[in-house]
Amino acid sequence: MKKYILTLLIIPYVSFSQYEKEIDSLSRLILKTKDIQIKVNSYRELIQIYITTDLPKAQSKINELKNLNQNNSCEKCEAMSDFLQARYYSMSSDSSDKIIMYYKKSTDRSFRIKDYDFYSIAMMHFINHYVNKNKMDEAEVELKKYFELTKKINYTDYYNSIYYLYGKLYKRKGYNNLALKNLILADKYFKYKFSDDISIRIGDLLEIASFYTDLKNKEKANLYIKKALQLFKKTNHPITVVNTNFKMGEIEYKNKNYKKSLSYLTQILNPKDTAKTIPYKYDIALLMGQTYQEINDLSKASLYTEMAVREFTKLQDSVYLINALTNNAKINIKKNNYSAAKKDIDYAKMLLSKQEVTIDYIDVYTTEIEYYKKIKNFEAALESINQRDFYLNKYNEKTNLANLNEQDIIYQTEKKEQQIKLLSTQNELAKKQKYIYIGLLGLLALIGGSLFYAYRNKIKTAQKLNELNELKSRFFANISHEFRTPLTLIKSPVQSLQSEISDTNQKNKLQLIETNSTRILQLVDQLLELSKIDSGNLKLILKDGNISAFLTSIMEPFQFQSKEKGINFSSNIQKTNENNAFDKDVIEKIVTNLVSNAFKYSPQNESIRFSSSVQNSNLKLIVSNTGSDVKKEDLPKLFERFYQKNEAQQGVGIGLALVKELVDLYKGTIATSLEHGELSFIVNLPLAVANENAVVIPSKIESTTIENAVTSETELPILLIVDDNAEIRSVLKEVFKNEYQILEAQDGEEALQLARKEIPDCIISDVMMPKLNGFEFTKKIKNNELTSFIPVILLTAKTSDEAHLEGLKSTADAFLTKPFNNEIVKATVSQLIAERKKLHARYSQELVLKPVDIKINSQEEKFIERLQNILDKNLSNSEYTSEDFASEIGMSRMQLHRKLKSLLGVSSTEFLRNERLKVGAELLKKGNGNISEIAYSVGFNDVSYFSKCFKEMYQCTPTEYMENK
Repeated sequence: MKKYILTLLIIPYVSFSQYEKEIDSLSRLILKTKDIQIKVNSYRELIQIYITTDLPKAQSKINELKNLNQNNSCEKCEAMSDFLQARYYSMSSDSSDKIIMYYKKSTDRSFRIKDYDFYSIAMMHFINHYVNKNKMDEAEVELKKYFELTKKINYTDYYNSIYYLYGKLYKRKGYNNLALKNLILADKYFKYKFSDDISIRIGDLLEIASFYTDLKNKEKANLYIKKALQLFKKTNHPITVVNTNFKMGEIEYKNKNYKKSLSYLTQILNPKDTAKTIPYKYDIALLMGQTYQEINDLSKASLYTEMAVREFTKLQDSVYLINALTNNAKINIKKNNYSAAKKDIDYAKMLLSKQEVTIDYIDVYTTEIEYYKKIKNFEAALESINQRDFYLNKYNEKTNLANLNEQDIIYQTEKKEQQIKLLSTQNELAKKQKYIYIGLLGLLALIGGSLFYAYRNKIKTAQKLNELNELKSRFFANISHEFRTPLTLIKSPVQSLQSEISDTNQKNKLQLIETNSTRILQLVDQLLELSKIDSGNLKLILKDGNISAFLTSIMEPFQFQSKEKGINFSSNIQKTNENNAFDKDVIEKIVTNLVSNAFKYSPQNESIRFSSSVQNSNLKLIVSNTGSDVKKEDLPKLFERFYQKNEAQQGVGIGLALVKELVDLYKGTIATSLEHGELSFIVNLPLAVANENAVVIPSKIESTTIENAVTSETELPILLIVDDNAEIRSVLKEVFKNEYQILEAQDGEEALQLARKEIPDCIISDVMMPKLNGFEFTKKIKNNELTSFIPVILLTAKTSDEAHLEGLKSTADAFLTKPFNNEIVKATVSQLIAERKKLHARYSQELVLKPVDIKINSQEEKFIERLQNILDKNLSNSEYTSEDFASEIGMSRMQLHRKLKSLLGVSSTEFLRNERLKVGAELLKKGNGNISEIAYSVGFNDVSYFSKCFKEMYQCTPTEYMENK
């Protein structure tokens, strides 16, 4: 039964006189046989022939088959009749709902009677129908469901069909790489069981060849075409003849070999063909119309194109109708029949408006541009060009999104393939398991105890190794932290001194200090990086970017270094406009380590060369330097940690060892060569995302920053510095002392109390502190209504991504690492405080403050809402003071004063007065009473004081405000 499945998927049926003998033979077999299985199969083959030649006769035979199950004596008969009824409606272009209903009935019934062979055939056609009707989501759901079921029941005979349908589905969705991969896998899993299987495989091979033609890979396309044509010689099946000639005509058309394309197509269709069931009749007609149009045989082009237009209009197949109308318009333009061409173009554009943006948009608008150029309406042509470019951009955006989605699916596809291989192996094992069990029983009795003992020891060893790796990672992390804090205390004062001292000699010494402290920091980082790799905790973070631009930016510092050292340095980076997914940090470490190593061991006047190129999704890097004293026998040992040939020579440190480990993590290769005194390192890195060590992250748009943020407050803002290291606090205090009031705390608990009491404008906190660490401290600050609005910057020696992520989860506003750059820390604080000024500006303009377009958290929203509710109740009470206000809000007067001052830019007294004036202004605008009545209604006892305050806020008296309202 399997012999029919892909034949039915690839093409419909065909009417040929060769079937007459087969019809007679099958009819006699149905009458003669008593075997119900043979009878059902004979009915199936007979009805499939009638569906292609005589639809009324097909319906009659379907009814006969169904009636065999009148007494529930042949459920398979009814399952088969439902399947063939769906096929019948497919050929007669009937309702899609009817087709789906009969396929569903067929699959449900065949599964219930456990006829998994026929269930698979019906299921494949059911899914194929969804794909043909562009119902991709439904198709994918059913295909996934069927695949999971085959695993559950250990049924693997139809995996080649599953891959074929996945290929077809992904092609329709625009995932071309996945589509091609699945079609190749379908061919790989193909099994020859029946004579008709040759026809099925030919169709699959030509589909793959068509893909490679689209990719301009003629070599592989020709390889699959050759395989298909070799198989084609072994069959004369009429269905295969039509399918093969059609696909070959399509491939030659794509290659612009139009005459060769027609040599295939004219063998299977001519204008006198009337049989409705000729496979692909109108698809062939459209392709022939397009081909004749290309060679300017306009008479034949019109004949075939109009045939396609009529049928696709009748079938309401908008996709193919758009293609036919566009080709017809091109023909009419060449015939100078411009009115007909415009009619076709307008109709095609109307159909386009009802579907997603595809490449058809570009073809239609390009044709319209040609039309306007021919009639010399250049203004309209320009408008059409703009429209075409607009849709081209949208199509490219859609394609890029499809590519991103495709990367997300690749992992699942590879996992699916592994599951299939595993399941196939399990099935092979299951067939032989009764023999295996006999042998295993004896073996288990003899060696069971030994295996258990060995397994227990292996587990213990693995646990010890894991514990050792964890200890190593923890040790290097702690060492890194201990080194970073003293380095911060070296680098920060040095940076301050460099900006203060003008003496060149002293500046040079300071620069030497900073350079070497940076070098120590790099060594610490390298040790930590190696520890992470050894423990398996380092992952590649792949982000989209331009590799050539990235490498160019890395090379810039080395240009200056070469001038200082008197070394001839050159870089040759292949420019590319394409983006690739790569780990910037890892590639930067590989490149900088190799180039720095070349500078380190190259004497003056020697040469260093760097080159890069991208070919076939593979990045090739070459770093070469002359004047090296390395010998060929030393090359294999260069990647050993701290390798030193002898005590008189300098060792290689850990830089090259780190490079080797990073290249291995990337699944790449690194090689060395030594020719004529020139030492070269050649690195090859795959840019594909299929790497189990990688995490793929789509590029995100970076938020803009506020530059030159300047406060207009008369009093200095308050900055709280929290660190258990007094020297770090001293350094930060020195940086900010001229522009901020400084508060200090040595741990999180002390800082929390100080923040609640003083309400600072910003907080800078360390992470690793006694009593309460920085992450917990930040959470408590952000979850307290009194302090939730205060920006928090975490400043720490921990550089891991995990630490960074935990900092963000604790809702910190910024996360900076030690050693820090003074100017970056200052700019970060200024930016966060400036962000708060936006809320101040909004408050002064609005009657009721709503946190729209202002970045505030939920605690602040609740606080502002409480403020508004309390004011609504007490605004008219002239005896209501700021003390009453603070008491009702649940804070001390000073706490409320500081919070309102930082959050809204006003004191509690100013806030009450401003809110009363805003309501008063609104009442004046509406004319709700005279000035005295309004003043008393909003809590002012003195009308003259109301007028004075009103003029200060609105720069006019209440009377003037009413007149100008």
